[in-house]
Amino acid sequence: MRPSALPGLVTVFVKAMLCNWMVCLAVVLAMSSTSTVGKIATAWMPVFVFFAQGFEHSVVNMFLIPTGMMLGAKVSVADWWLWNQIPVTLGNLVGGFCFTGFAIYSTYKPATEPMRMTAPVPAE
Repeated sequence: MRPSALPGLVTVFVKAMLCNWMVCLAVVLAMSSTSTVGKIATAWMPVFVFFAQGFEHSVVNMFLIPTGMMLGAKVSVADWWLWNQIPVTLGNLVGGFCFTGFAIYSTYKPATEPMRMTAPVPAE
C-alpha cells in the first residue's frame, strides 16, 4: 500500500458510513410517516443531503465509476475496486449497522427482566 493511500481510504470509508446513515435514515423516516407527502419528504431530504455532501454509496458508484470509465476516465477496474468499491461497501455496511441498525435495536430492545406489576393499592 502506498504511504499516502491510507488517508484517502479512511476518508472514503467515513464518507461511506455517513452516506449509508442518510440512506437508512430516509428509509426509517419514510416508513414512520403516515402521509404520502411526509413519506416523500422524509425519503427525499436525507438522500439529498448525501448527494449534496458528496458522500460515497456503493450502489451509486457501481453506476457512476463504470460510466466514467466508458467515457474515458483513466481509472482501471482494479483501481476502482481496490481504492473505492471495497472500502465504500465496508463503510456502507458499518454505517448502516452502527448508526441506524444498532441505534434502533438499542432503543427498542426488550427488557432483560419482565416487568412485575405490583398489586394495586386502594386510594385513600
